[in-house]
Amino acid sequence: MPRSSIFTLTKWQAQGEEVTFSYDCERFGAFTETLSLPVALPDHPSSHLSRLIDLLHAALGVSYYKAAAAQKISLPAFVHAPKAQTMIKALYTEGLAEFFIRADLDYPPQTEFIFTENAHQDFSKPVISTNQQALIAFGGGKDSYVADAICTKAGLATELASVILSDKVGTVLQGFSAKPLLLAKRHLDPKIRKIAEQGAYNGHVPITAINVLVLALIASLRGDQYVVFANERSADEPTLKFGGITANHQYSKSGAFEKLLGDAIKETGNSNPHFFSVLRPFSELWIAQNLARLPEALKKFSSCNRNFHIDGRRTTRWCGACAKCAFTTLMLAPFLSPSEMTKIFPGNFLDNEALLSLFKDLLGLSEIKPWDCVGTIGECRAALWQLSQSADWRETLIVKKLLPEVLAQQNETALAKEWQAALAPTANNRLPEKFMEAASCL
Repeated sequence: MPRSSIFTLTKWQAQGEEVTFSYDCERFGAFTETLSLPVALPDHPSSHLSRLIDLLHAALGVSYYKAAAAQKISLPAFVHAPKAQTMIKALYTEGLAEFFIRADLDYPPQTEFIFTENAHQDFSKPVISTNQQALIAFGGGKDSYVADAICTKAGLATELASVILSDKVGTVLQGFSAKPLLLAKRHLDPKIRKIAEQGAYNGHVPITAINVLVLALIASLRGDQYVVFANERSADEPTLKFGGITANHQYSKSGAFEKLLGDAIKETGNSNPHFFSVLRPFSELWIAQNLARLPEALKKFSSCNRNFHIDGRRTTRWCGACAKCAFTTLMLAPFLSPSEMTKIFPGNFLDNEALLSLFKDLLGLSEIKPWDCVGTIGECRAALWQLSQSADWRETLIVKKLLPEVLAQQNETALAKEWQAALAPTANNRLPEKFMEAASCL
């Protein structure tokens, strides 16, 4: 099926605690999505809030744009907003790289962007706050818990927030959280499911961009000073490199996109919130090391994606059959004993022969990394090497089977250096100093 001609962002309307976003697809017609917020909007949103909602309008559009992957996108743009336009172009190209490649569409996509002027009048002044409160994105996994611990150590009041697609997902997330959650709910246009039968394209979208902008809107309305995400430096590694083309499943979690999105949010004119990822200087191994020091988190967290299906949980806390289960086990095992691990996972995944192929993918011993939110090949190899140094873990199946294959490509000295590098933070000028200091004190 060829790409359609044009996709248009038509309008948005805000009333009370809901914002409705409208789109038009040349092939499949109109789409409407409603976002329910935990806080009401003013009757006359300021130009600053309106510009933020413009950004959210564009980000939500990827869910409907992908149905026909139009060659042209028509977007209303606020006046003098070059950083917003740069972010949006990146979102619909690099942010959809995995979608284009896996849908067997040409990539780079050569999409044309048409920006039409849509200036917002300023009805009210922006909210300015120094309330020292952080609104922290919560996804149920290890990263969220470590992010909350750092912000608390930095002396902030913290509240956890999630963007959900169904009440069942909200219930699952609340079960993984040690604190009450603030929930925003997306009501997807039901037509998006039906058109799959008509040959619509489908695939991965850069969901983190959407979640950032939803939380930024909530924080702006509440006057929160910070919107904090838990995206680590490992998210920068591409999932695929081939013939000069790179694609990253985690592009919207990457440091490069964080800067684009943060700059676009600042450009709206709001003094708050300050958006950043508190884990950006750190690796997945560093995060796992610090999670292992949080006993309450170990009892609650889950990183298995099969828990978060729109129709509710599709598995127990860990399915034991996916890349996230394999990866999380590999990251945590160097910092916990086998008995501690069996309190978290239903069995020893490191001895599960059915998972060997997934571990090979994680370790760079196959053609491609998993299309999933997992760490770098280097981190995974370092963790495997570290397990081989432990009497508790050196006899596990993956160490005996896969370490020789890794050592054929990388010697033990290199792996030991990889381990040390993974546990050291890197510099990041987007992270306020007090958060780095708090992280060093965990």
